[in-house]
Amino acid sequence: MSKVVRILVVDDSPLFVEALTMVLEEDPELTVVGFAGDGVAALRMVEKLEPDLITMDIQMPQMDGLTAVEKIMSSRPTPILMLTGDPARTGKKWHFDALKRGALDLQVKPRLITEIGADQATVEAEAEALRAHIKLLASVPVVYRRQRTGTITGTHRARSAQPSSTPRLGAVGIVSSTGGPPVLAEILEGLPADFPLPILVVQHLAAGFAPHLVDWLRSATQLKVEMAAEGAHPEPGKVYVAPSGRHLVLDGRGNLHLDGNTPPFHGHRPAGTILLESMARQCGAAAVGLVLTGMGVDGARGLAAIGERGGATLAQDEQSSAVYGMPRAAAEEGKASLIVPRHELARTLLEVSRRRVG
Repeated sequence: MSKVVRILVVDDSPLFVEALTMVLEEDPELTVVGFAGDGVAALRMVEKLEPDLITMDIQMPQMDGLTAVEKIMSSRPTPILMLTGDPARTGKKWHFDALKRGALDLQVKPRLITEIGADQATVEAEAEALRAHIKLLASVPVVYRRQRTGTITGTHRARSAQPSSTPRLGAVGIVSSTGGPPVLAEILEGLPADFPLPILVVQHLAAGFAPHLVDWLRSATQLKVEMAAEGAHPEPGKVYVAPSGRHLVLDGRGNLHLDGNTPPFHGHRPAGTILLESMARQCGAAAVGLVLTGMGVDGARGLAAIGERGGATLAQDEQSSAVYGMPRAAAEEGKASLIVPRHELARTLLEVSRRRVG
C-alpha cells in the first residue's frame, strides 16, 4: 500500500475545515492529522505533527498565511498548497508573494466547499483533481528558506543590451508550472528594459489567477508585462502572459492568437508545447524556448521543434527546480541544448537572445 499522506489544514473557518477533511479523506491515501485556525497555531502544529503537506488560507487572525508560510519554510520546510475561495479578492498579490516565500502552488477552494447546489459531476471532478494534486505535491522535496521581507523588486539589474538593428521575427517562449512564478519574476527582474525580443509566457495556473500574475510580475521588472490579446503584434521588451483557458499561439503574420478550440495538451490550456511549436514554425532559428520547473512533460515536444529548426533551447537545472518534471522532459525528450541554474537564467537568456537578432 502507498504511504498515507498526512495533511495539516490551516483555515479560520471550522465549516471549511470539516468539509475539506471529508473531501480529502475519501481517498484512503490521504488523512488530515490536524487543523489550525491561524498562523500562530499552524506553527505549533507543524512542529508537533510534522505533516507531509499543509493546505493554507491567506486571511486569518493573529498571523496571516503569508507570514506563516515564511516562518514554516525557514524552520521546518513542508510542501504548502495555498487555497482561496476568491482569487479576484485575494489573488492579486498575497498568493504570489506566498509562492515566492516558499509555498508550492495555489488553487481555488473546491466547489463542494464554496458553492451549494453545484453540479455533482463537476464537484466530484474538482475534488478528485484536488486529491490527486495534493498527493503529487506531498512528494516534492522542499528546502530551507531564510526569512526575508519587502517586495519582490530587487536592486540589482542586468546591464542594458547594446543597441542592435531591428530584430527579424523572433521571440522567447517560457513555459512554467509548479514553483514557476518566483522563477519567472527573478528572470524578468534581471532583464533590461531594452531586451531585444518579445517574451511569450505560458504559466500553468488555476483559472482566475492569470490577471493577478501579470500585476505581480509588473512589480518585478523594467519590462512591460501584459495579458496576451488576440491579434496583438509582439514587441521587443514586452512580456505577454497567456490567459486562462486559451492556448497562446504565434500565427503566420507574426501576431498573437488565442486559441480556445484546440483541446488541452496533457491537461493544460494554455499549454507550453502549443506555444513553442507555433514559434518554431514562424520564427525558425530566431526562436528561443525555455522550460522551467513544473510537473509533467509540457514544453518538451515544443522545445524539440524549436531545436529542429535551429532555435535555442534551454531548461532549468534539477538543483534549482522546485519540481524537476517538465525540465527533465525538456532535457531528455526536448533535447534542451543548455541546462541552466536558476540564478543564471536571466543572464543566459539575454546572451542567447542577443544572438537571435540581426
